[in-house]
Amino acid sequence: MKTVIYLDELLLTNFLAAAALLLGSGLLCARQCSGLRLMAGSAAAAAASLGILLPELPEPAAFLYKVFTCCAAVAAAYGVPGLRNFVQLCVWYLLLNLLLCGAVLLPGVQSANLCVYLPLSPGRLLLCCGAVLAVLRGVLFCFGRAGTRCFAAVLELEGAALSVQAFCDTGFSVQDPLTGQAVVLVYYPAVRSALPPELRTFLDRYFACGTAPPSELRVRLVPCTTIAGHCVLPAVPAKALRTSKGSAAGILAAFCRPETQQPWTALLGSELAVQLGIR
Repeated sequence: MKTVIYLDELLLTNFLAAAALLLGSGLLCARQCSGLRLMAGSAAAAAASLGILLPELPEPAAFLYKVFTCCAAVAAAYGVPGLRNFVQLCVWYLLLNLLLCGAVLLPGVQSANLCVYLPLSPGRLLLCCGAVLAVLRGVLFCFGRAGTRCFAAVLELEGAALSVQAFCDTGFSVQDPLTGQAVVLVYYPAVRSALPPELRTFLDRYFACGTAPPSELRVRLVPCTTIAGHCVLPAVPAKALRTSKGSAAGILAAFCRPETQQPWTALLGSELAVQLGIR
């Protein structure tokens, strides 16, 4: 018995289903992504569904294909906010896919290369995806959200635009002591590869041995006091910090490299959060 698969229907259904599951993964990991990044992740997942049309691969190859496409979809939607957070997003995305398959498993299911084809109409399948997301929202509403709540933002520097996961800390109030400009604290390891080469080279040397900043980079040294003690952080002017709700200009981006991995990429205070429309 042969099954006829319409590619337009296959891609559209998987695109919408992946969007729901990626949003669910973000909810569980306290992450947000922009609309464009969500569309990119959903498109990657939809393209991966074409694996069901490929010749049957050996099991190890099929498994690697599934892992790679899963990671690609998550990376397109949320970036790579540190290895630990990225792995958490991938695991939750995989588990939600398995939950969906378990919720709608029916006789007549076909699979190839670990891609499952369900004998359901697109409408019913998308309804099941929405039900999985609704159940997840209901559980989080009743029992609370695990972890901190980060939101997607873009930090624009000279020569770079960094997609960051920002977190508002009401106790964070670092400013430039000379100009009074607000400071956004950036987790350097998470954004290092996206920075301009000259700035990246200087920051590597600074965190290694405290090298003095060259004048052409317009680096300022901003004092910061934390529970761990007093430190001086290198900072550069930022063109803007943007979210889907607003933007803030005239700020500094200070870079830090703590010993432990952080759940956020950028940390900001309450005043900036108000400007961005978050609070």
